[in-house]
Amino acid sequence: MVITDILEADTGQCSKKKAYKIFVDDTYAFLLYENELKQLQLSKGAEISDNIYEAILEDIIFKRAKHKALNILKYSDKTEKEIYFRLKDEYHNDDIIERTIEYLKNYNYINDERYALNYIRSRKDKESKIAIESKLLSKGINKKVLEKIIAKEYEISDEDNDPEILAIKKIIAKKCENTTSLSCEEKMRLINMLKRKGFNSEKINKCM
Repeated sequence: MVITDILEADTGQCSKKKAYKIFVDDTYAFLLYENELKQLQLSKGAEISDNIYEAILEDIIFKRAKHKALNILKYSDKTEKEIYFRLKDEYHNDDIIERTIEYLKNYNYINDERYALNYIRSRKDKESKIAIESKLLSKGINKKVLEKIIAKEYEISDEDNDPEILAIKKIIAKKCENTTSLSCEEKMRLINMLKRKGFNSEKINKCM
């Protein structure tokens, strides 16, 4: 294997360390910081053995990806898709990202079902089911898995326990003390706002 190119990488204004994208046999391989590049004595046109290549991937790149992912998760839970794109932004290749995600899943550091359940429970009293579902799908939650969770979380025995009814009433209460005091124009603005949030028209009318 031959190092066919070494290009400086844009690591953003937050990083003061220079980093370089290393290409092996004309294919992007990994990113190394300037001190690592010097320590390993890698240069364009130089040969790199299989052992050195694998050691870099295992001891530097994979280790760095795990550290980065765990650091991200220190502040808030994430989905697999979110972790994927955060690591992609750090110039990790798909193989390293997949290994990192598997590592996180094995230790239950990430769990898309848990994430979806917690997300729904924290928002169903103020957002519509449609809005919540749309956001979770955009975060990479599996559609079939999400449908099962939503069906269970929105299972209702009577209207008073309907999460969407409760959410609509909560939003209305923030806007006005009594809907009967609103003018027709004000009522329509409130109704249209609730519709834009994805709430069901019939439920909105009941609450109004």
